[in-house]
Amino acid sequence: MYARRVKAVVLHETGPIDNLRYEEVATPQPGPGQVLVEVRAAGVCHRDVIDRRGGFPFMKKPVVPGHEFAGVVTAVGDGVTDFAVGDRVVNLHRAPCGECDYCRAGHEPCCQRQMAMYGLTVDGGYAEFVAADAGSLVPLPAGIPFEQACFLACTAGIALRGLASRAHLRPGERVLVTGASGGVGLHGIQVAKALGATVVAVTSSQTKAEILRMYGADDVVVSTDGAFNRRVDGVDVVLECVGVPTLEASVRSCRPMGRVVVAGNVTVDRYPVNPGYLILNEIAIVGTHGCTRRDLEQVFDWVRARTLRPVLDETLPLEQAREAHRRLEAKAASGRIVLTP
Repeated sequence: MYARRVKAVVLHETGPIDNLRYEEVATPQPGPGQVLVEVRAAGVCHRDVIDRRGGFPFMKKPVVPGHEFAGVVTAVGDGVTDFAVGDRVVNLHRAPCGECDYCRAGHEPCCQRQMAMYGLTVDGGYAEFVAADAGSLVPLPAGIPFEQACFLACTAGIALRGLASRAHLRPGERVLVTGASGGVGLHGIQVAKALGATVVAVTSSQTKAEILRMYGADDVVVSTDGAFNRRVDGVDVVLECVGVPTLEASVRSCRPMGRVVVAGNVTVDRYPVNPGYLILNEIAIVGTHGCTRRDLEQVFDWVRARTLRPVLDETLPLEQAREAHRRLEAKAASGRIVLTP
């Protein structure tokens, strides 16, 4: 039997880092269609910082943050047949219904029937245990460590969906990746290379240029003023991981008929669009979020084939969630910071 109380990081009110509290909570219980996952590793994404600051008004409070976790199934709720105790699993952002028009078309992240989102509307992975919808879980192959697997859906998976399904990237095209030293950026470089593209990586730090080349960037542009488009000779696709601060330069980095895929936004600001520029150059701006089960399975195949290397910056104990957020806010991480209970 499990202890009645377990440890978790809880956000009672949005705001500064100190609002993250490491405390005891009741052990979650799996309801119908759910399983209880003993968390072995939880990724810390920049979206967690936005969540903590209050960027999403529909967040439930109190809430256990974290939308990236991997672990072992320890109990199974009524109606669950796909998983058993002892299974290694990793989560998607939410559980698709599998029946709506979007799900049937293979666009599960856009499911309109299942709106539960880890770390926002339901408790997430900054905890020893999480009650997870079985439909949001993907079996984790043996040989991929929990510390690497926990963040792959939200980094390589998102990049794969954005580049392949939303931008329809073709082999031989040029891809520009902004925020390239972050979690999505470093994995996006590798995904673009796996899809046959040439990659231009943009970073604001000269010290990170060699890291970007190590993970496959063909060219690196160091830009501190955000005007990197003046140094980019036209690309077919932009994987936009920063959002508003770099979006205008990303649009202007595109050659005619270019596609900008917005996969992240480090602020909650809005972007003023110049319709005339988009019209005259036939440039498309599309968004992407989450990934499908098939996307994540493809990522796992690449990891096992060593085509893609998960980029783990540092592993910290769960009680140091505040330090993880401090490092993200200071842009002191290359890749993902992971918390382990």
